[in-house]
Amino acid sequence: MSNGQSYLWFEYFGTGKYAEQSHVGTTQHFIESGYTQWLIPINKVEKKLNYPIITVKGIQFYLAHGVKANHFMGDAEFLSREENLETVRTKLDAMLKEVCK
Repeated sequence: MSNGQSYLWFEYFGTGKYAEQSHVGTTQHFIESGYTQWLIPINKVEKKLNYPIITVKGIQFYLAHGVKANHFMGDAEFLSREENLETVRTKLDAMLKEVCK
């Protein structure tokens, strides 16, 4: 994101009503909506988002809603576990052969 913070934390653990971690928002709208809606200023976003756009006091915002968690790192680890074991085994074997020459 443009503020140097990665959005991956939010994708991995979900947001809004789907959040698996503590909510980080502190705006009145976010709290009053039950942590389900928040406003993202369009001018603070580097690329277009798939949220509705609303205008508040002449400023455009994305009206964001919660998204379910996407455990892409954990899923990738478990889905490729057997392949990972074989890769590590092969690399260690090659390294030991090289070191023991």
